[in-house]
Amino acid sequence: MPTFEDAVADAAEAQQAIRGLAHAMQGMSDPSQGYPVLGSLTWGLASLEFALGQLARVYETTAREQAEVQGDRDAGRDSAQRVAEHLRAASESVARAVESVTYAHNADSEISYAPPTVPHTPRHGTRVARPKVTPGIASAPARTVEVDGPWL
Repeated sequence: MPTFEDAVADAAEAQQAIRGLAHAMQGMSDPSQGYPVLGSLTWGLASLEFALGQLARVYETTAREQAEVQGDRDAGRDSAQRVAEHLRAASESVARAVESVTYAHNADSEISYAPPTVPHTPRHGTRVARPKVTPGIASAPARTVEVDGPWL
């Protein structure tokens, strides 16, 4: 859970949450789950854009006043300013990502997904196992089984 007060802890938690999402996405097979994921990503990216801007302000103010590079305050101020500039550029890039993900989210809102259909007939070139027949024993017809299917 976010603390809303400890930026370092919340950043570490956000990192783990995004890592978990990336891992979970590998196994996502239901395309209808994309819409809520896109919505959450939109808001998450918007929060990231805002956080990057806030962090840039810290480097432009407090960090700039306190920064030193090997005891040199001028070099520290210059370095803090460079950090702030890079953070501003990152914030602008994330703003473009927010816009793109928002467009994807809106486009996905128009889509409905039919349940997947599973073909029941073997594809051309697929080997079909032959049923075992025991002479003299009457039984129901054996079902054929697809071999070398798409899961192999």
